[in-house]
Amino acid sequence: MVEIRVAVADAAGAHGLLRRLAALFDRSSVSFDGLRNEVRVHSEWESRSVVQVIAAVESWLAADGIDSAKLSVGDRSYTMLGPAGLGAPSGRAA
Repeated sequence: MVEIRVAVADAAGAHGLLRRLAALFDRSSVSFDGLRNEVRVHSEWESRSVVQVIAAVESWLAADGIDSAKLSVGDRSYTMLGPAGLGAPSGRAA
């Protein structure tokens, strides 16, 4: 088993990510830790699960306009940047 954690800035921002992950994994495998503001996924240690979580986080960052999120897989941590964090144009007219 592997635990994948995604740190979020606040609990309200976690809802979109939780919905995406619940569509991929059993509901019992996805949870939110309100004390640490982390979305957690417990899954078998296989690359498909990790890739699915990364894709869901990328989609969530883009859809919700979030700059970045810290993703932890086991004892390794990574910072994922959304379009806003990469300096991509927002598409809004000036």
